Amino acid sequence: EGGFVQGLGWVALEELKYGDPDHTWIKPGTLFTQGPGTYKIPTANDIPLEFNVTLLHNAPNPRAVASSKAVGEPPFLLANSVFFAIKDAVCAAREGNGLDTDITMDSPATPERVRMACGGPISDVFYDSTNAPAYRAKLTC
Repeated sequence: EGGFVQGLGWVALEELKYGDPDHTWIKPGTLFTQGPGTYKIPTANDIPLEFNVTLLHNAPNPRAVASSKAVGEPPFLLANSVFFAIKDAVCAAREGNGLDTDITMDSPATPERVRMACGGPISDVFYDSTNAPAYRAKLTC
């Protein structure tokens, strides 16, 4: 569970912000999101209500250290499924708003980026999605 939730944070929450002309309150080139006070990490509220996990039983691995079964990277990378599910949902919202669904979506898919990418009347207050290509948030790193 921990590896998956860490991956969830990686693809949907954790955004690095550096000082640049658009972030004048941060010294240029300085990483602003250095700790939990400025860096969004997954919490108990970010875990799905239904989160079913099973462990591999009766499958010894004598060639690995302490019979481990590669418990780090596979669940971490499985969270990529979250990113692509978000992208599919954004494309469905764009289709419902009569917008092009062929979009580039950068990771992390933060709530702000997702909202803007969906287009429609709420996003149009900030960005005219009807007369421009799909919104693509400025990468901050």
